[in-house]
Amino acid sequence: MKVKEQISSAQMSVLFFAYMTGSSIVNIPAPLIGYAKNGAWISLLLSLSVGTLLLFCVLYLFRKFPDLTFIEYSNALVGKWVTLLLAVPFLSFQFHMTSGIVLDIGLFLNSSMMRQTPLSIFVFCVFVAAALTVRSGIETLARMILVPLIGVLCFVILIMLLSGNTYRYDHLLPIMPDGIKPVILGAYFSYGFPYVELVLMAMLFPYVRREGRPHLARGMFLALYMNAFFLIAVTLCTILVFGPLAGERKYSMFEVARIIDLLEVIQRIESLMGISLILTSFFKAAITLFILNLTFTRLFALKDDRILVFPLTLICFIFSLKQIDKGAAHWMYSVAVIHPLWATWAYLLPLAIVAAAAVLKRNRS
Repeated sequence: MKVKEQISSAQMSVLFFAYMTGSSIVNIPAPLIGYAKNGAWISLLLSLSVGTLLLFCVLYLFRKFPDLTFIEYSNALVGKWVTLLLAVPFLSFQFHMTSGIVLDIGLFLNSSMMRQTPLSIFVFCVFVAAALTVRSGIETLARMILVPLIGVLCFVILIMLLSGNTYRYDHLLPIMPDGIKPVILGAYFSYGFPYVELVLMAMLFPYVRREGRPHLARGMFLALYMNAFFLIAVTLCTILVFGPLAGERKYSMFEVARIIDLLEVIQRIESLMGISLILTSFFKAAITLFILNLTFTRLFALKDDRILVFPLTLICFIFSLKQIDKGAAHWMYSVAVIHPLWATWAYLLPLAIVAAAAVLKRNRS
C-alpha cells in the first residue's frame, strides 16, 4: 500500500533513536544494576548483540519488501489468517507498551515532583497530547523531534560531567561479584526493554523516501549503537556515584542530578533530567501509538488511517488506569519479569516466522 507521507532516512534514524532511548535512559539503570550489579554494562552489551541481529533481520525484510509494512508482507508470505493469528500478541503488546510508557511518565511526576496530584491526571494529559501528535502525521512528528532530542542529550551529558567530582572509580569493582548469572539476568531484562522492541520499526520503513533508502541501514545501526553508548554511560555514571546503592535508586539519573552542588551556584538541576524523562518518554509513546494505529489500519485495510487514533488512545488510557489500580510495585514486576517474555512472544516470534518464510520463498525461487 502506498503511503501518503514520506520522511528522509535521517529522520527515520532520529525517530528510531528517540524510540529506543525514550524512557529507557532514565528507567533502565536502577533495575539493571539491581540485577547485574557492576556487570550491568556487560548485560547491555549482550542484549545489544541480540538487538543487532534483530535489526539485521528487520532490514533484510525491508530490502525484500521496501514498499510494504510488516503486516502487509506477512500477509504476502504466510497468508492472511496466519497474519491475523500473529497479530493478536503483536497488538496486545503494543497496547501494553503504549499504556506503560505513559504510566511511567505519570509515576515519575507523581513520585518525584507533584505528589498531591492524582496520577490519572498526568496520564490523561499525556495521552491527549500523544493522540494529537499522531493525528498530525509522521512528517510532523519527525520534524518536531530533532531539536528537543538534542536538548535532552545535552542535558544528560551535562549532568554526567557535572557529577564527575562525586565519582568513585573503586565502585566499578568487582565487575561480577556474584558470577555470570546476574549478568545474564540483566541481559534478559535489557533485551526485553528496549532491544526486542525495535521490531516495531518494521511498520515505519515504507515511509522513507525512495532516494534515502540505500542509506537507511547505516543510519539505523548508528542510532542503535548511539543508544547503547548512552545507556552504558548513564549506567556507569549511576554506579560511580552511588556504588552498592545504585540498584535501589529509582529514576537513578534524576537522583544523580539531585546531588550536583558546585560552588553553591550550580545545584538543584534535577529538573533538567525531569524534562528529559518527560520529553523522551512522550516521543516514544507517540511513536508507539502511531505504530499501533498503523497496525490496525494495515491489518484491516482501512482507507482512513487516522479514524482509530482517538478510540485506540482511549483504550490505552483505560489500560493505564487498570495498571494504576494494581499499584506501582506490580507495574515494576511486570516490566522486569513479564515484559521480556511477552515481547518475545509478541515481536520476536512473528518476526522469526515471517523471516523464515521469506528465506524459504527465496530458496524455492
